[in-house]
Amino acid sequence: MAFKASSLLCLALLFLSLSANAQEGQGINHIVSNRPGNFASGTNINTLLGANAFYDAGFTGQGTVSASVEAGHIWNSHQTLTQVTQFANHSSAFGSTANDLMDRHATWVGHHLGGRQNNGSTQSASWRNGIAHGTDLRSGAIASQWNGSAYALSFNFSGNSFDGGYSPYFGTADVINSSWGGTSPAGNNTFAIRLDGYANNNPSTTLVTSAGNSGPASNTIGYPGSGYNAITVAALANGGDNSYNSVANFSSRGPQDYFDPINGTVNGARAAIDIAGPGTNLHAAFYGGQTGGNHFTIPGSSPGSSSTDFYTFAVQGTSFASPIVAGAVSLIKSASYNTAALAANAATRDTRVVKSVLQNSADKIPGWNNGQVANGNGGVTTTQALDFASGAGALNIGQAFEQYVLAGTQDVPGMANGNLGLVDRVGWDMGNVLLGESNLYEISQALAGGSLFNVTLNWFRDRDYTGFLFNQTDNGQADLSLQVVNLTTNQVISESMSQFNTTEHLSFVLPSDGRYGVRVNYTQNTFGNQGSVDYGIAWSGFAAVPEPGALAVLTVVFAGCSLRRRRSK
Repeated sequence: MAFKASSLLCLALLFLSLSANAQEGQGINHIVSNRPGNFASGTNINTLLGANAFYDAGFTGQGTVSASVEAGHIWNSHQTLTQVTQFANHSSAFGSTANDLMDRHATWVGHHLGGRQNNGSTQSASWRNGIAHGTDLRSGAIASQWNGSAYALSFNFSGNSFDGGYSPYFGTADVINSSWGGTSPAGNNTFAIRLDGYANNNPSTTLVTSAGNSGPASNTIGYPGSGYNAITVAALANGGDNSYNSVANFSSRGPQDYFDPINGTVNGARAAIDIAGPGTNLHAAFYGGQTGGNHFTIPGSSPGSSSTDFYTFAVQGTSFASPIVAGAVSLIKSASYNTAALAANAATRDTRVVKSVLQNSADKIPGWNNGQVANGNGGVTTTQALDFASGAGALNIGQAFEQYVLAGTQDVPGMANGNLGLVDRVGWDMGNVLLGESNLYEISQALAGGSLFNVTLNWFRDRDYTGFLFNQTDNGQADLSLQVVNLTTNQVISESMSQFNTTEHLSFVLPSDGRYGVRVNYTQNTFGNQGSVDYGIAWSGFAAVPEPGALAVLTVVFAGCSLRRRRSK
């Protein structure tokens, strides 16, 4: 979405860190404010991120269901959001009707995910489109009380109101976005476990969450972003040239604490950010009515315009980076539903596959560092896996299209173990690995030395929640590692082996021409007694060595003469 806007001031809002317990939770919407001097000269974010690759192929989110679950509901009278007709909230939620929960923050977030330019308005412009403007956008609300003065961002929720907003969408929606947070750095409070349990039990529903706005200090990511089974999104700052190549100073980040019932708390052990998306200098559909955080019963509430064609300009926060990534998830799943070879295979829409595709196609921004160090084999080793601030890097939707839609290998058939045979140099798979065993993917083409190779692996922490109060359990976490091997020598070239993450990631330059493979190892459990693990994996070798007999052009300069001749490799 561009930064073009009709009018209205943006608000100076503050991120608070609040706690939660088993009975009742507190949260805060992840939004801060910004007003650049020349807001109308921005670019279209959809185009900047390469979403046109999906649009041009006919994928706009159609066939998918996307839910925005926030403190309040999306206001569906705005011209970009009239398609939102389904709302979920428990009777214990704030107010007496769903309309009492209509909220400004939820409206901003919903627009970024699935707003539409052509909802009967005479004013049509592509900058009104959310990332997945063809999706069936729905709304969930969890707030049972708003705290402070209008416009209030802090809110309470109960166990019932929490489940009332989420349970209708896990298993039915393709993606759920939540741009709010509470305090639980190790992701171990009741509600963090619940959401991880929902995600684990419903792998067809991808949960995307905002990291929070408490940076640049470390260990500042709150739940649900501090959990283990979602895609947690950091915010990128616009450097003034629409580059979005640095993490915003306010964006929360790791290293993050880890906790399990056996090992207890391990301080600063995790890289909890998964990916980063644009989070500054954005515009969004405005709602000024006296409901939600501006309800007339809240101190300081005042009438605001509820014009259907007003926009807030220059908002910022991880609140908006998150639905942009959620929109990319919808585009990938839309491509799956609308591609004959993929539509019948639910594994192609599994969260672990989609997450791996997005991370593997992300751009490495300046300063990106996942702890990789050179080893003696010409490759790298990391025990960190991801950058503490940006995860796998900056969202690149166009590259995700290449990784997912144009991949040579689109899910190795079945869930076999051991040597899985030959795969293309670009591909992805939904797999299963047994405890004490390894799976090997042999890349069929020889890859060129000096070229980049990326590979990403994701799996779930074994958490369970069935929708009944106090029935959430934290059962175990597998410890997988990821290797790139030379198939000729069987030498491990590079390895990602982070003990406390549920993601492994490598991005490095291959040391020489040769045949390479990717190996997934399952040597132990960090805790628990799992015997096998389902995972998603994506890989990309950027340059293949020409096949024998292929013609290459060689330029030779000698004695002032340039000779062009062909040689066979």
